[in-house]
Amino acid sequence: MRIMDNGYVQVEIATITEKLTKNVKFLQPLYEAILNSLEAEADNIEVTFQYSSDLVDDKHKIIGFTIIDNGIGFTPKNIDAFCQLWTKNKLKLGCKGSGRFTWLSVFENINIESYLKDRQEKILIPFSTKFNKNNDIKIEMADVRDQKTLITFSNITEQFYKAPNETEKGIDKRFVADVKLIKRAILEYLLIRLFLLKKKEIAFNITLKLGDETETINYQDIPDLKYKDFAIYSNTTNQNYDFRLYYRFIKDAKNSKKVFYCANNRATKEMDDDALGFSCALPNKDSFIMLLCSDYFDDKDNDSRDDLPSLSGHRNPSIDIPLLYSNINPEVKKIMQEIIKENYPEIAGINAQEENDAINEKPYLAAFIKADNDAVKDKKSLISKATKAFNEAKDKAQEKFESLLTQKNVSTEEFTAAISALSFVAAAELGEYILYRDRIIKALESAIPDVTKKENFIHNIFMPMRTTTSSADQEKHLLSNLWLLDDKFMTYSYAASDTTIEAIKEDIAIKNSEKFKDQNRPDLAIFFNTCDGSKNLVVIEFKGANADKFEKKKALTELPDDVAIIKRHIPNIITIWSYIITSIDDEFKESIENQEMYIPLYTNESTNRVYYKYFSKQNAHEFILDLNTITSDALDRNSVFMEILKKQ
Repeated sequence: MRIMDNGYVQVEIATITEKLTKNVKFLQPLYEAILNSLEAEADNIEVTFQYSSDLVDDKHKIIGFTIIDNGIGFTPKNIDAFCQLWTKNKLKLGCKGSGRFTWLSVFENINIESYLKDRQEKILIPFSTKFNKNNDIKIEMADVRDQKTLITFSNITEQFYKAPNETEKGIDKRFVADVKLIKRAILEYLLIRLFLLKKKEIAFNITLKLGDETETINYQDIPDLKYKDFAIYSNTTNQNYDFRLYYRFIKDAKNSKKVFYCANNRATKEMDDDALGFSCALPNKDSFIMLLCSDYFDDKDNDSRDDLPSLSGHRNPSIDIPLLYSNINPEVKKIMQEIIKENYPEIAGINAQEENDAINEKPYLAAFIKADNDAVKDKKSLISKATKAFNEAKDKAQEKFESLLTQKNVSTEEFTAAISALSFVAAAELGEYILYRDRIIKALESAIPDVTKKENFIHNIFMPMRTTTSSADQEKHLLSNLWLLDDKFMTYSYAASDTTIEAIKEDIAIKNSEKFKDQNRPDLAIFFNTCDGSKNLVVIEFKGANADKFEKKKALTELPDDVAIIKRHIPNIITIWSYIITSIDDEFKESIENQEMYIPLYTNESTNRVYYKYFSKQNAHEFILDLNTITSDALDRNSVFMEILKKQ
C-alpha cells in the first residue's frame, strides 16, 4: 500500500478482495451486475449463462455469464468511480462502491465493453486482481449506433470450484444450470428494489438465457406486497426507530418461509428459524415472504452485502448501535404474529388445540408449553421446544443453587428465588416420572385382555427378566416398576428377576453357608435390609392373564416351595410377602376357594379379586392378586397427581 500523488491510498486489489469477500455467494456477482444496470438507468437487461459440458449429480453447473444493458455506461465519471474503493458516486442509491470487488471472489476475469453513443466511444476494461487503471483501460473512437454495456464473467476462482485430483476431493460451489432457479434467486434477492421500481412505474425487462431456455423478469413477476409499519424504542438513545415489514402469502402448498433483513433495498440477510417463530406450517402449507426494511439497516451491511455484522454477537447496545438483533427480533416476531392472525383467523383455534394436545401428552411440561409464543404451533414442535426449555431451566436452577451454597452473605431474597426456581423444575421432573407411571399402568392394562401378551410380557413390565439390581445401581433401579404393587417395594436393597436361588445367594455374598445347587427361578425375589442386619423378602410368581387353570393352579404350590427354599438357604430372613399375580377368572376363583385356606379380602363380581393366606411356619404372607386390581389401585394412586399436572 502506498500514497499516490493525488492523495489516494493505493491498495492491491487482491488484498481488497481477500478482506471483503469471505462470505460471498456464487450468484452475488450476478445480483450486483443487475443492480448496476438498473442504477445505470437501463430498462433492458439481458443475461446469457455459460454452463459446464460435464454433469455433476446429473446436472450442469454455471461457469460464467455475460450481461448486456442499455444503461448510461462507463462515462468518465463512472470510470473514475469504478477505479476507487468505497466511492460515494452512488451513495444515494444505497451503493457502497465495493460491489465490483465481490465479483473477483467468484470470477478471476471480468471483461467490460461499454459503447457510449453520445461520445462515440468504446471503453474496454479487463478487470482482475491485477487491474491497473493507467495501463488497462482502453478508450477508442467507434461508430456507436446502439448504446450498450457488456460485462463477461469467466474463470471461476478456486474458492468456488477446484477440480478433484489424486489427493484432494475438490470443491464445487457452482450454481446449478437451471434458469428457473436462477430467476427465483434473483427475485428473492432483488424483490424490494424491483418492487419499488414497479411502484414508481419505472419500466424494466430482464431476460435470462441458458441454452435453449429463456426466462424474463418484468412487472408481471413482481407481486404486490402489503406492509405494516412499526417502531422499536431504544433505551440507549431514548428514541424510536422506524421499520416497515413487507409481506406476501402464497397459496402454493410448498411451506416455504422466507424472512429477510433488507439494507439499501436489497435482501441482505435471512432471518434464522429461531427468530422467526414459524417452526410449523401455515394452514394448507401456504408459503410466505417477508422483507424487513429500515433506514437503520442501510449503513450497517457489510461490503459483500450478505450480513449486518454489527447487530449480532454478545455485545450490548451502544450509542452507535442502539438496536441489536436481540432487540429487533422479538418486536418483529410480534408484528409477524399480528399479520398471521389477520390473514389466518383460524390460527387461534388451531394453536389452542395443538397446545392442549401437547399438554395432555406431556402434562409436566405444561408451563413451558404455555410459554411458547410462536405464531403457528403444532404438538410435536411444542413438546420438543418445551423439553429443551425444561432441561435448560433445570441446569440453570441447579447451577445457581449449588453456586449459592458456596457463597457467603447470600441475601434471603436471592436464596429464596433460587429455591423457588429449583422447586419449579423439580416439580416438572417429578411430573415426568408421574407421566411415565401412567404409561406403564396403561401398558399393563392393555396387556390383560390381549391373548398375545404372555407371562413374559407382564413379567418384564414389573422388572426385566434375567436381571439383578441393588439400590446403589441407579440405572437398573429405574427399570423396576415394583411400585405397581406398592411404593414401599421401591426401597429394596437387592432384587433378582428370573434368577436362580444359587445365583441370588452368591450375589448377596452370603459366606460360610451350606453349598447347594438349586436351579429354581423365582420370578421375582426382592430383599429389604432392616436396622439389625436381618432381611425381609418379597417373592412374586407371575402367570399370564390368559393362562389355563392348570398353569395358574401350579402357582399355588410353586410359590410356597420357592419361599421355603429361599428361607432355608438364605439366613436372617424375618418376614416374607409373597404374591401370585395373574387374572382371577371364575374358574381360577373356584380353584382358590376350594382350598378353603384363602381369605377373600375384597372382591368384585368379575374383577379386582384378592385372596390372602398366612403361612405361620415360614412367617409368610401370601396374596393372590388379580391384574385388574393392580392396575385399578395404581391408577387411583397416580390419578391425583396426573390431574394436578394438567392444571399446572
